[in-house]
Amino acid sequence: MYLDLFIIQNLLYDYLILTGVALLTEETFISKRLIAGLVVSQCISLVLYVVDMPVLLSFVPVLVIWITFKYQNLKQLVKRILYFYCLSMIISGGIYTISHFVKFDVGIITYVIILFGLSVLITTCCILHHKFMERELTITQFMHDVTIMIGQQQISGVGFVDTGNHLVDSKTLQPIMMLPKQLVTNDNLLEYLDLRQIEYWYTEYSVINASTQKLLVLKPTIIIIDGKVSTRGMIGIVDEGFKEYDFLLQPKIVMGC
Repeated sequence: MYLDLFIIQNLLYDYLILTGVALLTEETFISKRLIAGLVVSQCISLVLYVVDMPVLLSFVPVLVIWITFKYQNLKQLVKRILYFYCLSMIISGGIYTISHFVKFDVGIITYVIILFGLSVLITTCCILHHKFMERELTITQFMHDVTIMIGQQQISGVGFVDTGNHLVDSKTLQPIMMLPKQLVTNDNLLEYLDLRQIEYWYTEYSVINASTQKLLVLKPTIIIIDGKVSTRGMIGIVDEGFKEYDFLLQPKIVMGC
């Protein structure tokens, strides 16, 4: 085997396994640590290429995992090492098993090409996974536990801060948070409010590519966000509910806590 192909093969192989371990354990690694782990692995592989030292081979996963990933306790280290061995057997065994069934001879060049293709695939998976986790984290950061009182009725749920929401009540000049009608009542809303003598009015607001609309607004008895009372904020009643949260918060209402 040519030395250059040997290095490329091991580099792709180790990258594939380490990235797979990161995905399976939902870990992220720093690029510098990954490069350091790959360099150490290549150095050991070159030593084994020249000198026959099977004992040294058993220390490769431990050392590479320890270098590549951030601080870990013994349980995490053992878990990653087991994943390393499992992925190693699956990749190598899988490629040669498939080649056996399809009657295709896998030479070193073909093997390197397959590893490269798998590396591209798993890198794409890592990028998509990172973007998904980043989106989930972003959403979570803007989520708050909210409790509001309308008259004597208490409504609790999760509120999402919409940084693009700058809706302000034209009457009180207070920021408005959106509350779905069904959280207040399933009956006629106006009759419900009149029966309980809850004052309400309408404020105008504009929607992109639509004419000016009117929003029913009322003053809550209290708004509590993450256990803190907000000193500002009105309630705007909307017909449709939200999928991932209960309330749509205006940033200034949260800032008023």
